[in-house]
Amino acid sequence: MPGDERAALGELADAERRAADARTADLGSAPPELARLLASVAAAGAAHAYLLTGGGS
Repeated sequence: MPGDERAALGELADAERRAADARTADLGSAPPELARLLASVAAAGAAHAYLLTGGGS
């Protein structure tokens, strides 16, 4: 069902955004090596959210 699929993708994109936001918020208090990792993972999550919402089309 297309509506269900679209809703599921939207929920997944929202979860990716929340996770990316949480990792970004942790950057300021993280040691440099961990901050670099958190930044990379946050960027990947943001890219996933973008693609899940049709940004890559």
